[in-house]
This record gives sequence, C-alpha cells and structure tokens, in this order.
Amino acid sequence: MDVAEFDKFADEYHNLHQENIRITGENPEYFAEYKIRDLRRVVNSFGVNSENILDFGMGIGNSTPFLSEYFPDSNLHGVDVSEKSLAIASERYECLGEFLVFDGETTTFSDETFDVVFSAGVFHHVPFSEHFDLVCEVSRTLKNGGIFMIYEHNPFNPLTCHAVNTCPFDENAVLLKPIRLRQLFQEAGIEFLLQEYRVFFPSFLALLRPIEKNLAWLPFGGQYFVVGKKT
Repeated sequence: MDVAEFDKFADEYHNLHQENIRITGENPEYFAEYKIRDLRRVVNSFGVNSENILDFGMGIGNSTPFLSEYFPDSNLHGVDVSEKSLAIASERYECLGEFLVFDGETTTFSDETFDVVFSAGVFHHVPFSEHFDLVCEVSRTLKNGGIFMIYEHNPFNPLTCHAVNTCPFDENAVLLKPIRLRQLFQEAGIEFLLQEYRVFFPSFLALLRPIEKNLAWLPFGGQYFVVGKKT
C-alpha cells in the first residue's frame, strides 16, 4: 500500500469527499452513518457478539462517532497505514477508541481479539496481490464466530465509476467486483454469509429510500457490502 498517497490527502480528505459526492446531495456523514447502521443490522440479524470492534483502514475516523453511537457498549479500535490520517482521527475522536498505525502487513493485535471487523472503501486502494494476506490477517484477529464486513464501491454503477475516476484520492484505485471478495473469503477460510447492494437513490429521491431493502439483490446500487464469518 502506498502510505505516502494516503498521507498526501489526509488533511483535505473530507473536503475532497464532499465535493466528489456532491451529485448525490448528501454529505460524508450520511455515507458513513448508513454503513454503520447496516453493520448494526447485520450484527443483530446473525446474533453476533460485538464487545470488541475493529475499524480496519479507518482513515480520518469518519465511521468512529457512528460506531460509538450504534455500538455504545463496545470497545472500539481502529488501524490505518497513514499516520497523518490517524493523527486527525485522534484529534477528532480520541476519547472514543484506540487508534494504531498498521504497517500494511501485520497488526499488533493478538489472535482472536475481535468479534467484528469493519472495513469501508479500503480494498480498492490495495493491490490485488496483497488482498489475500490482508484478509488472512483480519481472520487471525477475529474470534471464532466473529464477522468481517467489507464495504466497497460498485464497479457496475456508472455514477460510482465516474466519481472514482474523477476523485484525486482514488487516482490509483481499482474497483472490485463482489465475487472477488467472496472468493477471498473462501480462500481464507471465512464462511460467506451475506451480500447486499446499497445506495440507489440520491437525496432528491430520498422518499424512495425505504424500498432499498427490496433492491439489495440488484447490482446497480452505488455501493455494496459482503459479510463473512470465521468458523
């Protein structure tokens, strides 16, 4: 992973993200919150313990306040390769969790530390050759029965592709198809549980958002998530 690339955009990430998603009529907080709301729903649905949660590739901490809100009784941890991003996250939310630098290969956590690992918008920044090792490292830190949720941009959605192709932060990004993540889970010995497509309607069509739960199978949402369980 190119750490310098992440450090380069750390200070301006929020503004870049805001500009890049302007077409949706929403702000970065909207996109951060619905992911954590989905995580809460998945945890409840599968009856997973959530005592210890890891935000894998937390960046500047956009998910942190929502993890704290939706999982108020959990111990929150976050890692990222960008020290600059972590410094910003610590300034914003240090009281909400423990944030540590990740060397890109091995975390400092013991085996079977976490009940839940969440990763949003990380793997499309990572070379394909490193994906398997990262998933295995996450699996090492997961407890048996723990879940790993990966949120990614949908390469089948033209607006998403346009947003990625015009965002400086994503200049080296390569979008992943969901089947790629399911294969990685299988190769790493993680049981595939669930896949859903998300974000079908911009803000001016917000009244239609309640029907999104019926469209989760349709590969046209702006993003998607895949969930696996360590067995």
